[in-house]
Amino acid sequence: MSDPGKRAESVLRLCWLSPSAASLAVLGRSAVAAAWPAIRCDPGAVLLVVRHSEVPWPGRSLAVPPPSFPATALEQAALIEDALHRLDQPDGFVNWSHPLLQPIYDACLTIAHLAQRLAERTGRCDPEAAWTCGLLAPLGWLAMCAVDPEAVAACWADPALRSDPAETQRRHWGIDQAAIARRLARRWRLPSWAAAAAEHLHLPGELAQAFRADPVLFPLTRLAIDEARRQGVDLGLGNGAFSTADRAALLISVDEDLVGWAESSSPATPSLVSLEDSAHPPTLTDIWQDPHEVPLLRDLLELAAENRRLREQPLHEHLEREIDALQRALEEQVHGEARRLQSGKLAALAEFAAGAGHEINNPLAVISGQAQYLLSHQCDWFREEAEDAPRQALEAIVAQTRRIHGILRELMQFAKPAPPCPGWVDLPTLLGEVAAGLDEFGRQRRVRIEVALQPERLPVYADAGQLRTALTCLLRNAIEAAPTEGWARLGLRRPVEGEAIEVVIEDSGPGPDASQRPHLFDPFYSGRTAGRGRGLGLPIAWRLAQLQGGDVRLDPPRRHEPTRFVLTLPYLTMPNSDLVDAPLVQLSCANSRQAS
Repeated sequence: MSDPGKRAESVLRLCWLSPSAASLAVLGRSAVAAAWPAIRCDPGAVLLVVRHSEVPWPGRSLAVPPPSFPATALEQAALIEDALHRLDQPDGFVNWSHPLLQPIYDACLTIAHLAQRLAERTGRCDPEAAWTCGLLAPLGWLAMCAVDPEAVAACWADPALRSDPAETQRRHWGIDQAAIARRLARRWRLPSWAAAAAEHLHLPGELAQAFRADPVLFPLTRLAIDEARRQGVDLGLGNGAFSTADRAALLISVDEDLVGWAESSSPATPSLVSLEDSAHPPTLTDIWQDPHEVPLLRDLLELAAENRRLREQPLHEHLEREIDALQRALEEQVHGEARRLQSGKLAALAEFAAGAGHEINNPLAVISGQAQYLLSHQCDWFREEAEDAPRQALEAIVAQTRRIHGILRELMQFAKPAPPCPGWVDLPTLLGEVAAGLDEFGRQRRVRIEVALQPERLPVYADAGQLRTALTCLLRNAIEAAPTEGWARLGLRRPVEGEAIEVVIEDSGPGPDASQRPHLFDPFYSGRTAGRGRGLGLPIAWRLAQLQGGDVRLDPPRRHEPTRFVLTLPYLTMPNSDLVDAPLVQLSCANSRQAS
């Protein structure tokens, strides 16, 4: 199926995800207690059970399942009748041992295991309900696996999935996984506690609760997804932006390491699993057989089948599209509001800094002038027997006033920089110049500087001086953050027409922790305690990048990956493509090397 639009239509027509023949055979037995452990690794069987489990939990949120979950659902005759009715549908079965789908299935199991262990450790909710939410959180991925395994594998292998998952999914599938989850969760009548964990992962907790997300299961599922991403399992379900709030909802300290829980747990206390031990135990679901290929299965279930459920009317489809648009608009508003608040805060700080810098500079100039005047007349004003003490005191005053003036000059560069004078600049050449200029600084700190000049020519329309200053601030910050014998890297991501140019500044340091990230671009804030700088480098880089029509951001931290700041610039086409044919900077310094 080569047309993404047809994929989107097909996935939204799915009647269900069919359990395997072995799972349906287990559900047909009378021993309810043994059924769940045998089918809990089968997404289709879990979905079937969950659809029949909407029972309030006394004393808890009305959205969560009862303590007897999933026993109450397994006891209902309607569950078997539902399965028989849906067996009339020819599609929906997925062979999860297929090589193209095995990574997706393993990712779902990893999230489910982590959610269950979090529930067991916190004691805040039913571990089996947590397992279910974790397994079904990638509901859009699960449904697309039943429609087009090749498209799922292509999306999984696309490098753009990690940076922009929704757009990557729409490009491969014609629809994103969150939109699939929203539609199918309603069409398949999933209970709100399970549906919300798949539909609203990109919303703040309080907004998600307005859509009936459970106040415990929802943040727990999102934390399990974050931990899975740290272990290298990333389906693009979240970006970790709400980790602090989710921890607070579960009464987990911001400083507490979830991985450390696994290491410190006693044998009597189940611990969080890692990626290595996430393989599921052997069950009947290890044999994935299409139930349509087992003719005696209907005889085992032996119940009258119901008529197919009527398809949604065109009006409903129109309303669903509107809900999808509103959901996207709400997410954009939430994230846009955070960016506007940050920009407004920095603008207010800049206004304050401009006024304070001007007011401080005036008396500072008087102090410096008077000290220099006394110093020039020391022979007339001081006795000879005073030796050098007056001169040394005056020189110290002059030196400190100059130091304060230097700080104010940097602060004014952030608060009130000169209007930019843009022109066409060759960006790779400028990157080489910036790296060469900081080579001696890197050598002093024993940090290797790497430069990737790919592509070799890339014109940008910007103020060359201000852009050089911004890049210098970012690279200097990377060098200071890298450990001894570490490295800092300056490079380009090959631009795509219509998208922003991205300059990537990476280092081998540990990166800022969660408490530092909101303040990275605040003036005079530094996360380094020993030998801390003035904390003006990142604010100046952000301010000057904004003047060029760009921005500076910290990419979400990922386990086993370097700390990565990204400076973006508008991608414009030169009216005249004859860029000045100047040779690229050749880094002859021993400390720098050209990265491939």
